[in-house]
Amino acid sequence: MVNTRLLAGEQYLIQTVDKRLALTTHRVIQRFAPWSFRRNKFLFLEDIEAWKVKATGNSLYLSLSIASALAVYFNDSFALLSGFFITLFLMTRYRRIHIFSADQVLVLPLEVEESHASSLIEMVRQAQQDRINRLKQTAPETAAQPLEQPVYSLSA
Repeated sequence: MVNTRLLAGEQYLIQTVDKRLALTTHRVIQRFAPWSFRRNKFLFLEDIEAWKVKATGNSLYLSLSIASALAVYFNDSFALLSGFFITLFLMTRYRRIHIFSADQVLVLPLEVEESHASSLIEMVRQAQQDRINRLKQTAPETAAQPLEQPVYSLSA
């Protein structure tokens, strides 16, 4: 299970009321209910590559629509059932924010309006820039320190 405890020096910037989504100084954390089969996800701010606001629907309805459309071959009444499932798919589409990194996609569990989505994205971008600036400042300090551990060789 993904560890969602705060790291050293990490602080919450914003969190939803139901605590399903949190933005910290280091990462974006998405929590799921303990009884669900999904695991908690998080994404470090410096790993974020792109954002998209896309409409996503329930893929179960789309697959049931395709299956019942294929069943029209056996009975013509399945055409109505296929139309019913495609209508459900189109009715359950919500605009959601997709955050892309190199190895995963984080779909935020929010049905947001356009104005609120842009402010949320801007807040995460600002936190990402602050995190990258802090990492750049600490990287030269750690690289300048010489190694104090002795080097051992395996010669017999």
